Amino acid sequence: MRSPASVLLLIALPIALTVSAASAQTSLTEIHKGRKMYAVAVDNGAIKLDGVLNEPQWKLAEPATDFIQRLPHTGMPATERTEVRILYDQHNIYVGVHCLDSAGDQGITIKDIRPDFYTLDSDGFQVVFDTFDDDRNCFLFGINPAGARFDMQIGSDGTASNTAWNGIWYVKTRIDRDGWHAEIAIPLTTLRFNKTEEQIWGVNFERRVRRKSEDSYWAPLPAAFRLGRISLAGTLLGLKGIKQGRNLYVKPYATTPFSRKPSGGTLFKPEAGLDVKYGVGSQLTLDLTANTDFSQVEADEEQINLTRYSLFFPEKRDFFLENASLFKVGRTRPFVSQPRPDFVPFFTRRIGISKDGRLIPILGGARLTGRAGKYTLGMLSMETDQIEGNPHTNYSMIRVRRDILGKSDVGGFFTSKIAEDGQYNRTYGTDINLNFFKNLDVSSYVFRTDSPGVHDKNWASYFEVGWKDDLLDLSARRLAVDENFDPQMGYISRTAMRKNAGDFELTFRPRERVPWIRYLGPAVLAEYTTDPQNSPESKSLNTYFDMVLKNGSQFQAGRISSFERLEKPLKIHLNQTIAPGDYRFADYYVSFVTDRNHLIGGSVRIDSGSFYDGTRRSYLLSGDLRPGYKFSAGLSWNHNDVHLSGGDFSTNLIGARLGYAFSTRHLFNALIQYDSDTKDVSSNLRLNLFHTPTGDFYLVYNERRSSTGKVLDRAIICKLTHIISF
Repeated sequence: MRSPASVLLLIALPIALTVSAASAQTSLTEIHKGRKMYAVAVDNGAIKLDGVLNEPQWKLAEPATDFIQRLPHTGMPATERTEVRILYDQHNIYVGVHCLDSAGDQGITIKDIRPDFYTLDSDGFQVVFDTFDDDRNCFLFGINPAGARFDMQIGSDGTASNTAWNGIWYVKTRIDRDGWHAEIAIPLTTLRFNKTEEQIWGVNFERRVRRKSEDSYWAPLPAAFRLGRISLAGTLLGLKGIKQGRNLYVKPYATTPFSRKPSGGTLFKPEAGLDVKYGVGSQLTLDLTANTDFSQVEADEEQINLTRYSLFFPEKRDFFLENASLFKVGRTRPFVSQPRPDFVPFFTRRIGISKDGRLIPILGGARLTGRAGKYTLGMLSMETDQIEGNPHTNYSMIRVRRDILGKSDVGGFFTSKIAEDGQYNRTYGTDINLNFFKNLDVSSYVFRTDSPGVHDKNWASYFEVGWKDDLLDLSARRLAVDENFDPQMGYISRTAMRKNAGDFELTFRPRERVPWIRYLGPAVLAEYTTDPQNSPESKSLNTYFDMVLKNGSQFQAGRISSFERLEKPLKIHLNQTIAPGDYRFADYYVSFVTDRNHLIGGSVRIDSGSFYDGTRRSYLLSGDLRPGYKFSAGLSWNHNDVHLSGGDFSTNLIGARLGYAFSTRHLFNALIQYDSDTKDVSSNLRLNLFHTPTGDFYLVYNERRSSTGKVLDRAIICKLTHIISF
């Protein structure tokens, strides 16, 4: 492994290249900043949020129009006219939208009205605000014609996103014969911006016409990018004298859980807790939590693991999801070739969840996130209670990132885990992300861990270079991990390895020549992993052809050739193990995803080929039923049929989803799963009786049954939350 000094030198080298590119970067940005619009000040209370833009103040604002297509005909004018106006008072930013449609109300498509709906399925409108005008970070707010809401935080100029962020904002919509209208009110306390008398923000808008599969933008974007590419946005002027106010929110909660355990006993233990959010100045947010509770969070989707890597489950708990993009390192790659990341320095599922999946009570904690000038800051400290096998523990972390050279940044990371029994673990390191000429990204990091009795071979380093444009998507990267590298507050897929990988994808867009094809092309994904002595351990070459149709359907076919060297027996499934040795095998696959705009849709993937010293055939089938935008149902089946010299086995994982949206405020969701390995049926039913931007009332039912029907455990939870602003 390279010495830390040599790796740091490797990180620093691209900075010199960036200096020469800075002037070109600036001029490119100025070109795309050519679109400007002005916000108009109005008196407090002048706008009534009803989806009808009939207040005379709306006529004072010059509308943003002349949207340009990103897809399907990049660079051409949008086929339907969109008008957007922006007003503001001392409390809110107002966005008024008129989406004209030549087909009238009959041409509008609505598939979902649940919070954070899938935006590609419906007609819709989205707006992004770069409130610091730094070409890096922005807030996104999206709606569809039925008033459903979608929001997210975006960082690193679109390469990092947090879809789980939930801001406080309001919308009303109305559909009529010439299209649809919307009024959006975003409280200033929801946003973060500089404390200056006159504001300059980046802004852009997206209009989606689902029946035409058309995405158009006010500030035009190349086909390779989406709305989060905020460096290519337009400019919003006219905001003067706005302030965030006190920005203090108090969110108490109360739960009444009633549970039955495998022993047959019952438990009724009411709980109460408190979350507090306070704006420290205009750019930092302090979050405090006491007796933290996540009982309303949806259950994890079960997974089948037939690899030598550990499973990775995404975080779903709200407190840890806000500003989550701040804690990531490395660039987000466009390929979805792996179900898990290689390394996450701060993986919040380590807090409050034991290694065997049990919940550990969180006593409380604090988090400070935001910006201070050119710096982005994140600090967190959490305390967990003691349960059997897990002592009282403190989890703390510090993240600092500084903007440099246009759209680049450099940062530092530190985590600390200290248990009551004296055990500790620390992870610390530095990372850098560089951007050249809009399309070229260079990323690198170096990390080290400290634990009792471990003093060497505890480093990890990473380097990646990637290029992305309308035709080409490629990257090359190297990850080196020592055998004693142990980030106990993070996630590492594998230690004691050197992993070299590269991705290459060509994206051809036929446009008018073949109008029913959105894009198609070949791709190659290669990985080569060795031990620290450079002896081969794993190789993988995935070559495939991908085609996406204008209606959203997707076809993919490919071949994955693999090599695995096992130094010790690998437990692949329950009692089946694979003997040490060298194995070469190949898998062929084909998949198809239907257009989601129909009553019945779904997907299918079939894999077949050799597997270690035997064969494997797998099927992944899913079907969806959506007769309207209120009801949805889905069924999935994941089957593996494996034949090995040491024995044969099969696995089945079945999942069923049901959803019904009585309105945007009253929602029901159910997730039912069956795993043939455990032979258990688990159910998670959630009824959101009252959902608003400032509060929720949940009724949750969790149950686990054996295949014989015996109830193993059961819980009924009632939870009420409400945000009080000051």
